[in-house]
Amino acid sequence: MIRINLAEELKLYNLEGKWNDYIGAQKEILQVLRKELFFDSSNVVNKESGLLVKISSKGIRETIGNGNRFQILPQKLKQYKIATIRYLPELIETGYVICANMENSHDKTGYRYAYIGNKVCIDNEEVGIRISIKKKIDTNHFWIHNVDTNKNSELLSPFIKRS
Repeated sequence: MIRINLAEELKLYNLEGKWNDYIGAQKEILQVLRKELFFDSSNVVNKESGLLVKISSKGIRETIGNGNRFQILPQKLKQYKIATIRYLPELIETGYVICANMENSHDKTGYRYAYIGNKVCIDNEEVGIRISIKKKIDTNHFWIHNVDTNKNSELLSPFIKRS
């Protein structure tokens, strides 16, 4: 399981005063990821399903987006979401498939979604991660990810059974 030190991870980004400014947060996070060449090797294969997923800046902007994606989340969930971004490739690779082929109920363009679950340990707290993958004909794209700190979460329950 991935172990994350929250203070060390957040220190990478200059987010003071930007916690409610999702555009400012997006810019800071993308700047750090580009410096680290994060997007240069962003094609990841999920071991369980063989699903190939591309992580792009568009997906990072979406996951740190308006409303319930980021802006209105409690501070703790915002921090956890940001702290897990650099670990998305490993989380996708080692995650379990929640759903492989879900129809998009909000948009009838024909895109489908896959959902991958995983967990991390942030400052000794187990956190569930749900990663949404937008499935396209040519490439599957990381779309957003959510964090869940509820101990009885559906995200964490498969790990209890698998342990």
